[in-house]
Amino acid sequence: MFDLHDPTRPDPTRPDPLDPNFTTAKHMSINTASSPSTVLTRLRTETRPEHDAIEAVLDFTSETLKISDYRHTLERFYGFYLPLEAGLVKMGGWAQRGLDLTDRQKTHLLETDLRVLGVNNPEMLAVCTDLPPHGTVNAAFGCLYVLEGATLGGQVITKSIHKHLGVTPETGGSFFNGYAERTGMMWQAFRAAITASVPSPSDEDEVVAAAKATFSKLHHWLRANGGNQ
Repeated sequence: MFDLHDPTRPDPTRPDPLDPNFTTAKHMSINTASSPSTVLTRLRTETRPEHDAIEAVLDFTSETLKISDYRHTLERFYGFYLPLEAGLVKMGGWAQRGLDLTDRQKTHLLETDLRVLGVNNPEMLAVCTDLPPHGTVNAAFGCLYVLEGATLGGQVITKSIHKHLGVTPETGGSFFNGYAERTGMMWQAFRAAITASVPSPSDEDEVVAAAKATFSKLHHWLRANGGNQ
């Protein structure tokens, strides 16, 4: 799901839905001809262990996936995204960095999907209180790296949940469908914003640390209630 570009990585036999370090032309039509920035290169390589830990918890490609498991996973994502997105928006200053964070929020999509799937009061669900650091520009970009990367892998998951569960963007899959046809454009805009906003190695250190923390804390949050196992 957390799937950021890596055009040099071979297409796996099993889709990697949580890889913020991978997008091939087969899965996403995104122009990756230009060389990635230092911060994006570091994020791609240094968050790999944390990414792999989450991948071990979630599997949206199994033929044994049940709708109840899928709904439970959305509940956990809702509990993580709700407070984190609110905190990121509260920090402010995004327009001057080239991002419209209101347009990038996903909590409302999770709420819509949960209601479609029979959760009448999503606001009553448990909410994560152990969030990654996001109170500075650098830390916030580290968090966004993970959240925005999820939109790329979400395009693969959208196909998988339709195949195995019959779920479409209109029947409980809008979160993973995300930006839909705008996904490539939105990712490129994020790449440009993070590259322009993280000028020094010390800034990069904070971004990478926050991205790793976002993966780790999400992993812990998912495992606390079993992921979609």
